[in-house]
Amino acid sequence: MPVAWRLAFSHSGVIMQTYASFRRGSAATRLRLALYYLHRIVTSRTLRHIGHRVLVAALRVHRGAAHPPAQGARHPAAGLRAAGCLRLGPLLSRAQCDDMLRYLDDKVMVDARGSGRRFRLGEVPQEASLGDYPLETIVACPHLLQIANDPAVIGLVSDYLGFTPTIVSLGLRWSFPQAARAGTAADTVQRFHRDSEPGSTKLLIYLTDVDSDCGPHVYVEGSHRERMPMRLRPYADAEVARKYASVTSIEGEAGTGFLIDTKGIHKGAAPLRKPRLLLGIQYALLPCFLYEYAPVQCRQAGQFDRHINRLMITEEAAPAPAPAVATQTSDEPLREPTPVA
Repeated sequence: MPVAWRLAFSHSGVIMQTYASFRRGSAATRLRLALYYLHRIVTSRTLRHIGHRVLVAALRVHRGAAHPPAQGARHPAAGLRAAGCLRLGPLLSRAQCDDMLRYLDDKVMVDARGSGRRFRLGEVPQEASLGDYPLETIVACPHLLQIANDPAVIGLVSDYLGFTPTIVSLGLRWSFPQAARAGTAADTVQRFHRDSEPGSTKLLIYLTDVDSDCGPHVYVEGSHRERMPMRLRPYADAEVARKYASVTSIEGEAGTGFLIDTKGIHKGAAPLRKPRLLLGIQYALLPCFLYEYAPVQCRQAGQFDRHINRLMITEEAAPAPAPAVATQTSDEPLREPTPVA
């Protein structure tokens, strides 16, 4: 079978889904999908790098003076460039993690990659492997926006990417010790895979203690430097073990943070003993074209850089002024206001 036909056949499901989305979607949706698949076609690292440089120059995005790179950092961006994964040590204290867990204790999460059921931490359905909190809950979580906008974090990310980034994804996810059903989205994220977003890095922070039985994050070091495949797919553990020599599993106490280049092969292992809560903050140049963003009104929005947070939060709208009430302060009859031409 000719190569072109094999390629078309292997992508037939994606092609049909994309065609259906184009037909049903609005003009904005069609444009987003076109941009998403356009960047997927470009697999060369060199061409992607050139494209990013052109976009950075065209958009006039640069490292702002308010967010300089951390000086004398223990783990410079060079380490992230070499391995694709950089351990940062404790970024949140135990007390801060406890604050966040108390806040989330009664909040509703969604089995977004499974049945779609809504539930709280004390009533996890037996079939649920993952639980994601909605953005409204996430942005109100104590300490979360502060660590996402920490100058040292922003400086390191900016130094690695070469521009002041935008937060394009903000997630709080529980992973539960139930086996993900084969073929489900939960099964996909708990198997080795790559992310497709161009020019991005993700900050991950454990909010619970994580050991080998609690779903550690696993990263294939150096895989981020490979040519990006056009077709994203999961990788079997045996395939990764056979092809790659350096696979690192990250364990740590609550508050442990690390950065990854999302182009590299990685997975969140399924917990075997206790559930794991993970905070994920993704930084990039452009929004992910598969998402429809709806920033949440936030009281703290004015404290943070607008460019960095523009897709996640917005300042609360000022309350509407109370209707004017005419009051009489003298015996003179009230007069109608003079019309304005």
